Amino acid sequence: MKFETTTESLAQAVATASRFAERRANLPVLGCVLITAEGSRITLRATNLECGVEIVVPAKVTTEGTVAAPAGVLSGFLNNSKGKSVTVSLVGEVLKVEGERANASIKTIPHEDFPILPRVSAETSFTIKASDLVRAIRSVAYCASLSAVKPELQSVLVYGDAGKLTTVATDSFRLAEKQMALKSGGSIPQLLVPARNAAELMRVLETVKGDIEIYYNDNQLSTQADAIYYTSRLLDGAFPNYRQILPKEFSTEALVLREDMSSALKSLSIFADKFAQVSLAIDPEKKSLFLSSRNPDVGEQISTVKATIQGDGVAVSFNGRYLADSLQSIVGDSVRLHSNGAGKPMLIKDASDDSFLYLAMPMNR
Repeated sequence: MKFETTTESLAQAVATASRFAERRANLPVLGCVLITAEGSRITLRATNLECGVEIVVPAKVTTEGTVAAPAGVLSGFLNNSKGKSVTVSLVGEVLKVEGERANASIKTIPHEDFPILPRVSAETSFTIKASDLVRAIRSVAYCASLSAVKPELQSVLVYGDAGKLTTVATDSFRLAEKQMALKSGGSIPQLLVPARNAAELMRVLETVKGDIEIYYNDNQLSTQADAIYYTSRLLDGAFPNYRQILPKEFSTEALVLREDMSSALKSLSIFADKFAQVSLAIDPEKKSLFLSSRNPDVGEQISTVKATIQGDGVAVSFNGRYLADSLQSIVGDSVRLHSNGAGKPMLIKDASDDSFLYLAMPMNR
């Protein structure tokens, strides 16, 4: 095998593929990027068996062939290579990578056991703007559980109806939901995308312009974005019926500036205890939110945030990080806080955009 291509395009492709390689794989070939040279292009593949990627790069191919090279080693060399072009050739079991200023010899691994990336039938799919799907995932993925006790909570739920795509994630302590407009697709069943895989899909689509088509079946989801093919395993499980726990009415509503609340929470984190506890009091008479945190080893702080308030006063404690996380998905200038009193969850929404909601459970300390 021998080919020549631009250093930049190969380095970018290998860097992307290496994110999908399994660093501590029991099967050594899963820690590799599979490179196939044929015709006037090379195809790079990588997978951790949970999700995988295939990237096509134009190249001048002298000799066709296939090789599996350690992803980290190849990516590390190319990221530090200078010059416009690079020549890659397979000599025996060694991959020779020749740049304009540096050359490398990389030991390869037999590629026969490299798994085939699954292809999803085109029978079921939906179309959405790439940037909208990125935003939908980014708005909720941070709420996915880190614990493997309930695998379904380690996922991002994706479903669609009435021309809208909905993404949801929860770790049972907080929940986020985001809705975006669908270009086509009608009703989409509940698809559980592992949170790590959803994050990789988001990164793949970050530079894609225009619409993309997402294909799915009972076990797999995939898409073709420019020169990149992405595929992910879907979890087999039932996501909690979260709609049942969303309050329909509230006894208190407060409208605050997002920047004021964000600044207060950032400052309060300095004084928060090991549980990141922040006490929040809504005072209708003083038209203010009072946020406080206390750590016996550091000190304490009280911050006042001006607010427009309707309803009763309320005092409740939350994990301050959870409150701060909600603000990263709100793009408007103002935030609405909805509460039904002490011990009840708080619903947080963008005052100017109903497409996002965030539910935070109180701390019972």
